Amino acid sequence: MASIFDHQTLLDRVAENYPAIAHDLLRPLLDLFSVARELCGGDTDKFLIMLVVANRTTEHKLFASYSQSQLLSGEVPVFPGLGTNVRSIAESIRAPRETVRRKVAELVAAGWIARRGTDLYFTATAYQQLAPARVAIEHLAVRNFEVVDGLFRRTDGPEALGPNQLS
Repeated sequence: MASIFDHQTLLDRVAENYPAIAHDLLRPLLDLFSVARELCGGDTDKFLIMLVVANRTTEHKLFASYSQSQLLSGEVPVFPGLGTNVRSIAESIRAPRETVRRKVAELVAAGWIARRGTDLYFTATAYQQLAPARVAIEHLAVRNFEVVDGLFRRTDGPEALGPNQLS
């Protein structure tokens, strides 16, 4: 279903109302980062690395053809992906290449990333063990939708909307 509003209209409405909706947008993001930090042993850089690898995975046309149960079952031990490498990840997250190389080695050892030549791929182990982060992402997506949708459903001005009143 296509939105009746273009991207810029949505951005403008969010920007105009940001003070009133900031808490509703930030809380799920904070929850996601808290869960991610915990899952990655306090190392948020590892989560950023996993996000880059996961993003390259989701860009592959076959990824969307799998069901959630197939991915969680381990039926597909290494997910199809477009692959990425340490240099590309370092550039994406603006981190030193040596730092990324060291953390990728730890993620490979943990079974979260598979290495094929210089390319890195997301694994079923990562998908299973990062499930709480995926759930937090799903909650963030739904909450952001609810907040933005609420900006277009209400009829009074932005001053009528107080923090957390979109719930």
